[in-house]
Amino acid sequence: MRRLGLIVVIVVIVILGISGCTGTPATTEPPPDAAALLIQATDNILAVNALKIIVDRTGADYILATDIGSAIFNRMEAQYVSPNLMQAKAKVTLSMLPVEIEIFARDDDQWWRLVGTKWAKQTFLPGFNPRALLTQEDRGLRAAFASLENVVLVEDTTLDDGTPVYHLTATADGDKISWMMLYLVQISGSTNIDVYIDKEKKLPQKLVVVQPETGTETVKPTTWDMEFYDFDVEANLQEPADSEVESTPEATADVTAEAAVETTTEPATEATTEATAEATVPS
Repeated sequence: MRRLGLIVVIVVIVILGISGCTGTPATTEPPPDAAALLIQATDNILAVNALKIIVDRTGADYILATDIGSAIFNRMEAQYVSPNLMQAKAKVTLSMLPVEIEIFARDDDQWWRLVGTKWAKQTFLPGFNPRALLTQEDRGLRAAFASLENVVLVEDTTLDDGTPVYHLTATADGDKISWMMLYLVQISGSTNIDVYIDKEKKLPQKLVVVQPETGTETVKPTTWDMEFYDFDVEANLQEPADSEVESTPEATADVTAEAAVETTTEPATEATTEATAEATVPS
C-alpha cells in the first residue's frame, strides 16, 4: 500500500512538471492607443463634479503685472465645484516679499484679496467663468487637452504616491494650455508636455509643461508642474461673507499693498529680475 501511494505521488509530480513546461504562456495586453487614451481621460475629467488643482512653477520666472506691483508667480492651489464655483490661492513674490493672493468666483462674479486683508468684489480674471472650466468646447480643460499634438505613449510607470499611470508626451500651443491654470497665468509660445493618466480610473493625474523658449544658459526654462486630484471629493469652499468684503474696492490696491508689507517680515529666498512672461491683472 505504501508503495502504491509513492507511485501515485511520483505520477502527480511528473504530470505537474509536464504541465508547467507545456502550459500556455501568459498573454500581454497590448498598449492602448495614445490619442484614444487621451480622449477617454478628457471625457472622464469633464464628467466629474469637483476636483482640485495644484500648479508649481520652477525655472525661469513668470511675472504677473498687478496694480500693486510686478509679482513672480510661484504656486497655485485651486478647487472647482460644478457647475459654477471656484476658489484659488496663489503664492507670489512681490517686491522681494512672499505674498498670497486668494480668488473666489461664482459664475461672472469674482472676489480677490491678499490673504489677511478684506475681499474686493472685482474682476480679477477677465472673461473667466467657472462654468467654462468643464462645460465648453472651446474653453477650459476640453480645449486644453484637445490642443495637445504629437501625442505618444512612452511607458507604464508609477507616480511618487505609487499610483500606476500611463506616461504620454505631447506638444501644444501655450495659450491653450493656460486653461489648465484657470488663466491666472497665460502661457505663450510652444510647449513640451508630459501627461500622466491613471491606469485604472483613466483620469489625468499630472502634467509637466515646459516652455523651452524661456530658458537661458544660466536659467532653466519655465516649467509648470500640475496635479489633478480629489475627483468628486466633497469640497470646502469658503465664499466671502458680506462683512469680509471691502466697501470701497477702488482703494483695495493701496490697502492690500500696505498690508502685504506690514504683515510680511521675511524676504523671499528666490527672486530674479528677468521677466520671462507677462500677464495683466485688472484694476
